[in-house]
Amino acid sequence: MESKLNEKKTWKERLQKSLLGHPYLPLWEILLVAGTVIVFMVLALPLAKGNLLAHQGIVWLANILMMVLIGLGLWLRGTGLSALGLHLRFTGWKNLLRTLLWSTLVFVVTVFCFVMGEVILRGLVSSGEPADMTGYAYLKDNPGLLILSLLGVYIVSSFGEELVYRGFLIQRISELFGHSRHKNTVAVLLSGLIFGLAHYQWGLTGVVQTTIMGWVLGLFYLLFKKRLIVLILAHVFMDTLLLLGIYFGL
Repeated sequence: MESKLNEKKTWKERLQKSLLGHPYLPLWEILLVAGTVIVFMVLALPLAKGNLLAHQGIVWLANILMMVLIGLGLWLRGTGLSALGLHLRFTGWKNLLRTLLWSTLVFVVTVFCFVMGEVILRGLVSSGEPADMTGYAYLKDNPGLLILSLLGVYIVSSFGEELVYRGFLIQRISELFGHSRHKNTVAVLLSGLIFGLAHYQWGLTGVVQTTIMGWVLGLFYLLFKKRLIVLILAHVFMDTLLLLGIYFGL
């Protein structure tokens, strides 16, 4: 048993040595995560056959798949979620209150910028329509699905999207640009754009709004020295507001 454990350890160490020394490792990681999810979506979405709930379930599974792949990458690197800025430890009530206050600030600023995205687009494109939220129509007047959706969204969107698009993507793009002075700026811009494109089913307005949202959250990610929990809580507030608005038909 001990020899097998040593063999596994040696295998992992050899793999780490070969991977970590490759200058394009961050790019391969990004392409692996993105490529796998795109293939999954292309194969799985037709199975929904127009069922909105099934469609949403496939999107959630895609997010979970991304988290699993990112977790695998962290394991191979010999690091944990803390490497992406997520520290799940209690450091006192004072720090908890400070985190909640900062999260509220991020929430307010991001929602404002999200709304302004639609205003700006309508000024540029006279025929601009609001973001397409018809994919969530199953929530209308259905309290059971609302509660289940909130729980699911908190895991796959509030937590998952911040882990993927801020923690993972900004970190890996920054690594890819090495010692460039503008690596963080490029990372925030690209990650926000990818985040927006990932919401293509919300229509043009939705893509513009979520791209701006991604840029704002990415900026806060850097300003708060990659304290991902602040963004996760802010995203929780935003997702709660979104789903409640859809439920009540606002």
